[in-house]
Order: sequence, then C-alpha cells, then structure tokens
Amino acid sequence: MTDAFQPIDHGPRANESAFGAFDPTPAGMSTRAAGDAARLLHAALPFVLRVADSEADLARVQALRVRAYGHHLPGLAEVFGQPDPFDRSRDVTLFYAQDKASGEFVGAARFQTNVHGPLQIERSLELPASCQGRLLAEVTRLVVRPGYIPPVKLALVKAMHLFCIANQIGGVVAAARHSITRQYLHLGFNDLYGDMRLVPMAHGSGMAHRVLFRDTVTSEADARARGHPDYAFVFRTYHPDIQIFQPVLSQSHRGLASDAEHAAYSSKAA
Repeated sequence: MTDAFQPIDHGPRANESAFGAFDPTPAGMSTRAAGDAARLLHAALPFVLRVADSEADLARVQALRVRAYGHHLPGLAEVFGQPDPFDRSRDVTLFYAQDKASGEFVGAARFQTNVHGPLQIERSLELPASCQGRLLAEVTRLVVRPGYIPPVKLALVKAMHLFCIANQIGGVVAAARHSITRQYLHLGFNDLYGDMRLVPMAHGSGMAHRVLFRDTVTSEADARARGHPDYAFVFRTYHPDIQIFQPVLSQSHRGLASDAEHAAYSSKAA
C-alpha cells in the first residue's frame, strides 16, 4: 500500500475541450472580416419583444388580434379578438412585439404549455405516441399588424424557442389554416403526422387546419442541415431587443449584490 493516493489517468473525458487549440478566425478569413462577422452576431431590431404582464398589455394584444384577423378573416375578427379567459390561464404566456418608433403593438402570440392540463389542440385530436408523456407547448393567435415589414413572426418564433429551452419544453404544436401553412413551414415547423391531414379545430371555429410540430431539440440541426435562410437570425445572432428573460438577465448582470451595491460598483468601474 502506498502512503499517498495516486490518481489514475483515464485520458480526456467526453466533456473536456481543448480550448487552447481553438482558432477563432477560420482559415482564409482576414482579421477584419472575422471582426465584421462577430459584429453581425449582435443585432438590434426595430421593435422590442416582451411578455405581457398587465391588463393594459392584454387589452392591446387583443386589439391587435381584431385588426390582424379583420384583415385576413373579417368574419372571425371579433371572435378571435374579443377578451378570452384563456389568456389568463396559468399555463399561458403572451408574447408581444412593440415598435420602438411608434410604441404600437405590431405582433403577438399566445403560448400554452401542458404542465397543468392538455393543450387546446387536444380537444380536436389525439396527439401521436411520439408526443405522449412529453412536456409540450402550443402556439395560437400568432398575429402581425397588417403591412408591418420587419421580421416579427420570426422573432416571435425565436422567443418561443428560447422559452422552450429555458423551460425544458420538448416541442411546439401548431394548428395552421391552409393560407398560413407555408409560413409555419418556413418558420421551422413540419407536418406532425406526415400525411398532411386536415383536422377541424374546436378552438379555431371548426375550420380545417394542418397539424404542425417544431422539435426544440432538433430544430437547430435541422435548420443548419437545410441551409435555412433564417438560421443565423434564430440560432446565431444575439438580439438584445428580445427581452423575455429580463429578471434573469438583471440578476446575471449584478449577481447577488443589492441594487445599492451594484450602483456603487458601477460608479467605481466607470
């Protein structure tokens, strides 16, 4: 028996990386070009995306729904835009986009998880076995102000993707009308059943919808493999205007220091 413990070298572990060997500048790329590429990973948007947390926010989201559905489905504008008790469910999060210049609400989406009960879509169908027993979410009431050009829908999908990662949600289900199915497919959704079936939706006034799904775990790899044009926006760019985790960001910026201590430290650092 030896007097001291002798560690055994088992070789590198699977989660160890040789960071010292990493060259941040790809071959053939100049230092200036690399700097330009790095700057592209941080981009401002003409709107701010947040989570609704007041009755005033909810009222403005509902008004936007009336306007958006009135443009596409005039007969259902009041139905989809009127006050909906489901908006206040504990499993529902409302995202909204607010234009910086005008202060107008220009986009919104309702996001429900199945933490405490079934998804709305399950009133109209049975989810396949691959979805059973999983933590999932459903997106409904995804709207953008008619005529607004910036990529609001894409930013909303990115916000939902980040929300899913933060809350360990495995995937997002969506029921899409024929007229907007292509948009959902472009946003990274796929046909859930693989047969392009149309299902009348109880929470969609009985209209037939395609049932689509976006897998949280594989969506990044899928988009990269397909060379999706929005890959960089969703997965490689930091958008400070997507502000859905403000309490977490605030805590990470100041640690456990009090507001007074943080202010004092910031003044010294300046």
